[in-house]
Amino acid sequence: MARGLNRVFLIGALTSRPDMRYTPGGLAILELNLAGQDTLWDESGQEREVPWYHRVRLLGRQAEMWGDVLEKGQLLFVEGRLEYRQWERDGERRSEVQVRADFIDPLDARGRETQEDARNQPRLRHALNQVVLMGNLTRDPELRYTPQGTAVARLGLAVNERRRGGGAEVASRGEHGEEKTHFIEVQAWRDLAEWAGELRKGDGLLVIGRLVNDSWTSSSGERRFQTRVEALRLERPTRGPAQTGGSRPQPVQTGGVDIDEGLEDFPPEEDLPF
Repeated sequence: MARGLNRVFLIGALTSRPDMRYTPGGLAILELNLAGQDTLWDESGQEREVPWYHRVRLLGRQAEMWGDVLEKGQLLFVEGRLEYRQWERDGERRSEVQVRADFIDPLDARGRETQEDARNQPRLRHALNQVVLMGNLTRDPELRYTPQGTAVARLGLAVNERRRGGGAEVASRGEHGEEKTHFIEVQAWRDLAEWAGELRKGDGLLVIGRLVNDSWTSSSGERRFQTRVEALRLERPTRGPAQTGGSRPQPVQTGGVDIDEGLEDFPPEEDLPF
């Protein structure tokens, strides 16, 4: 099993004042809404700016420390991780992936450019939106082609996280706390997708990419949402000579895309940035 790695780095502008609330047990939860624009390049070197909006959750003493300090438009650095959770509602199992902040820090806005969107929300140009994951594939990759022949691969990644906890009793037994698995959807395009298509369920994978929120309307007319990672680079970890039998394609790097599409249909080719 690949070593679990789960890190998220964001730099963006707060679209509004943070929202503070408390759990019944008194734990502070601060909800932050960040907006920015990623700079992507197509295969011909042409630049394109793609907007993003991400909600970040900060807990505990840090939440209380920053809750009354941060204002709309503040530039913010976030270091954290993707957190997967499941629950049931009306007999239906639901799940989501959210950004859990481990550390935040306000940034100096001098020399940085923001622009307002249609809702008068500030959005940082040349922002930072990076995700680094390492885990194992939960299924064989789903490689398909759009009607125009563009390759796209969808992958499910299981990332193991070992949490510290359990107090002195756990420490005295030499244990390392509770292990939790986060299930993250990853998508790759073109050459990177075709390389990923040769992987198999259980393979270890290192993913470097950008965080994307998809929304689409299902065949039943219900609005659906999904947070996933758009892969910009994929690498296959090795575990020594025992796993070198059989050839594997070399890692490939390619540009990403940001599209508003469903999981059932491909977007029109003209909606892709290159």
